[in-house]
Amino acid sequence: MIDKVFIEKDINKLKLIIFLLIIVVLFRQIGLFLKGFAFPYASFKLLYELREDMFNKILNAMPYEIQKRNLGDIISKLTNDLNSLKDSLYKLGVDFLSQFFVVIFMVGVLIYLDWKLFLAIIIAFPIFTLSLSFFGKIRQKYSKRFQESMADYTQFISQTVQGFEILKLFNISFLKDKFKNVNKKVFKNQSKSTLFDVVYLSSVEVIAYSMVAFIILYGGYRIIKGEITTGQFFAFLGALLLLVNSIQFVYRGLLHIKIVQPVIRRIQDILNLPQEEDKGIEFTGLKDKITYKNVNLEIDGNKILKNINLTIKNGEKLAIVGLTGSGKSTLVKLLPALVKGYTGEIFIDNHELREYKLSSIRKHIGMISQEVFIFNDTLRNNLLIAKPDATDEELLLALKKAKADFIEKLENGLDTVLGEKGSRLSGGEKQRISIARIFLKNPEILIIDEGTSALDVETEEYIMEEIKNHFKDKTILMITHRLSIIDIADKIVVIENGKIIEEGSFDKLIERKGTFYRFYTLSQNG
Repeated sequence: MIDKVFIEKDINKLKLIIFLLIIVVLFRQIGLFLKGFAFPYASFKLLYELREDMFNKILNAMPYEIQKRNLGDIISKLTNDLNSLKDSLYKLGVDFLSQFFVVIFMVGVLIYLDWKLFLAIIIAFPIFTLSLSFFGKIRQKYSKRFQESMADYTQFISQTVQGFEILKLFNISFLKDKFKNVNKKVFKNQSKSTLFDVVYLSSVEVIAYSMVAFIILYGGYRIIKGEITTGQFFAFLGALLLLVNSIQFVYRGLLHIKIVQPVIRRIQDILNLPQEEDKGIEFTGLKDKITYKNVNLEIDGNKILKNINLTIKNGEKLAIVGLTGSGKSTLVKLLPALVKGYTGEIFIDNHELREYKLSSIRKHIGMISQEVFIFNDTLRNNLLIAKPDATDEELLLALKKAKADFIEKLENGLDTVLGEKGSRLSGGEKQRISIARIFLKNPEILIIDEGTSALDVETEEYIMEEIKNHFKDKTILMITHRLSIIDIADKIVVIENGKIIEEGSFDKLIERKGTFYRFYTLSQNG
């Protein structure tokens, strides 16, 4: 344009340049659309699929794999890490990929315009590479530390909110100091990560413009010597400035590849969770009996169950009694495979437990636990998890059997939102929702693990009578410290330090005057 239009006054070249400019602008709009919508859309779709995959991996994970992990870390991987991945993907996709093609094109232009000047540029590239490698490693280290500190922060906030009422009664200055340390770690790692990012980009810019200064010096010298025209030099310089700008984006993208690596590894930790295998014989319901044969269980070096031998007949009501930590809950959680890794054998009818398809076993087992989980959703949806196709009449009947008369006080009845973890409900009301779920599910085998501990005596007796009538032909395994309600039990076993030390009917154990007799006497005196 300088040589042919401004100096040689060629009108045809001017028309050609204007035409090419219009073509470039049209292509640019296509590029802006791809940059502004198409790539972000592809990124959002990837994140959508990742969130779904990660959620499904957690749901299908081995129970122990979730229990041993930090809750805040899991939440952080599903939130903060995915957001970091989204930001990095955008920078990689928009900045790196688009500018990479600009770099390739401009290198071709520069070689075409003046290969001698281009050779002078090559000297700077090793310095770029060393800068990227040095600062990239440091940035990667602090990116990892930042993600980990964010996981600790999420965990601390989550625990504080969950235990808000209890924590109010303790020394909250201790919590404030602890939070200050957690928050300080986040700030420190985030600041250092950003610092090295900025220092790296500054170093790249200094190197880049030092190179431009050298080219101006060398190019000016060649113009004076008459080796190149003014137009050729300015074309070269314009292309070089575009190249420098694009190189910065490319190197920034390469830096983000290093930054995103620890984030990807953290996401992969969830995607690589060991999964439960849902294959085997279909369980259609208990026909004869459940038999524990020489069952032992060790977790992290601790012997939880020791040589358990026990037979539970179909339709039998079994009460399991023992001190806290004796292995009662673990014993019953083996049946729905919530605890795994036992040695010995557990037969359900004629097949060992591990031969059955997991989903079919769990379909026929229900549990009322001391710990009740309530979704921040309506009462209706909190019940439908047990039976998605239940009618309103079935829901109300289940609530009636669970003596959940508090529903009459809820402003929107079944459509009342219960709050985070059922914050609008008392402990007893939560347990009654848990019991109502069991009436809806109507399982073949019912496990009650301190499932009525938050109820008053009158409500407990009413519900136990309902359970007795509703599940009269079903098998019930009941763990309770309230020995006054075990009159529905056909058989009682007493566990101590992971061993069954007594077994028999209520009358037989009372007559024996052993451990159960001592427990029962103490409960009656209490």
